Amino acid sequence: MEFDEVAAKRISVRAYQNREVEDKSINEIIACGHKAPSAGNVKPWEFIVVRNKTIIADIVDTTYSGSSINEENPQKWLLTAPVLIVVCANKPKSFKKYGEEAVKTLIYLDCSACVENMLLKAVDMGLASCYVNGFRIDRLKKVLGLPYYIEPIAVLPVGYPAGCRAGKTNPASKPLVYNERYGD
Repeated sequence: MEFDEVAAKRISVRAYQNREVEDKSINEIIACGHKAPSAGNVKPWEFIVVRNKTIIADIVDTTYSGSSINEENPQKWLLTAPVLIVVCANKPKSFKKYGEEAVKTLIYLDCSACVENMLLKAVDMGLASCYVNGFRIDRLKKVLGLPYYIEPIAVLPVGYPAGCRAGKTNPASKPLVYNERYGD
C-alpha cells in the first residue's frame, strides 16, 4: 500500500473479528514502532503483548471512556480484540539523558511517535487498531505487574476489523497553517 493510502485508511477501530493475529504480524508492528524517532534516540518504549483473555478483561476493567475517570464505565469493546499491545515508557532511560523534563513530557512524545508507526503498520498489513489511553495508570500497572519506574502510555488493540473500514471524514476539518508567524 502507498503511504498516502495507509494514512488515509488509518481510523480508530473499535470492533474486531473473532480471528487470531499471528505472532509474526505483532512482531512486525512492534518492529515498526521501534523505528520511530525519539529525543536523543533514547527509545524509552517497552511492549507487553497480551493474548490471555483473563488478563485482557482485567486490563479492560482499568479503562474508562472519555473524561469519566471517576466513573466505572470500562471500554468493553476492547474485549473483541484478540491481542493487546501495551506500550510503556522506561522513565529512568529517558531521565538519565534529559532529567525531569523527560518524565514530564518526552516519554509521552517519544512513545506517541512509536504508537503512530504501529498504527500505520497495522493498517498496511490489513489489520486495525485504536490508540487507547483512557486507563487508570495505577490499576493497569498492578494488572501487568509493572515496576514503579515503568509508565504505561497506551493500550493498542490489534485485530482484523469487523464491519465497515471506511475512514471518517470531516470536510470542515482542515489543518491550521500559518506562514512565518502565528496568525499570518
